[in-house]
Amino acid sequence: QGDATLGFWGWPFASTDAPVQAARAALGIRTAFSRAAANKNHPLSDFAMGIGLAHGRAVAGKIGTSEQVKVTVFGPVVNLASRLEGMTKRLRVPIVMDAATAAIVRERMPSTEGRARLLARVLPYGMESPANVHELVPPVADVPELTDERLADFEQGVKDFIAGDWEGAYRALLGMPASDRAQDFLLQQITSHGRVAPPEWDGVIRLPGK
Repeated sequence: QGDATLGFWGWPFASTDAPVQAARAALGIRTAFSRAAANKNHPLSDFAMGIGLAHGRAVAGKIGTSEQVKVTVFGPVVNLASRLEGMTKRLRVPIVMDAATAAIVRERMPSTEGRARLLARVLPYGMESPANVHELVPPVADVPELTDERLADFEQGVKDFIAGDWEGAYRALLGMPASDRAQDFLLQQITSHGRVAPPEWDGVIRLPGK
């Protein structure tokens, strides 16, 4: 897909475990690029990647000619995954998920494999309805600075932000370790308004582009 790769699960054989398999693949990709970044001699050491994960129904099948054919998927959920991938730069995290995928990760994926945390409520560019977006976080063994307690504190800060308590959100987010860049996006929103939510605040951040 140009400079990106599209992966999907659940076709041609349906699988109730497809979202978990996709999450495992995303975490595996993140780990591979983290290892490359740790080696200055690796050709991908300065390469940045972002992954968007969305769960739902899509149209799948083969397109093309007999000489050049490919299997792909189409539909709103595919567009959402693309928007989520584009958000990784703005939200400063490697993997962004929609609410449906995050709910399945919380329910079915052991915390020793991966975890989810709420990042924000946004209106993606070109879409009509706002959505809660989440990060797929590696287990504590891989990111010891992001304990379950700190993830819970972060999520409370996000909920305070959405509810309009920007002073409470500021205090919660400021307690995150400096190495965690996820706080930057909301803190920038908060500080640019003097830690006070605008009078018309509805909890939704409207993203200006893809």
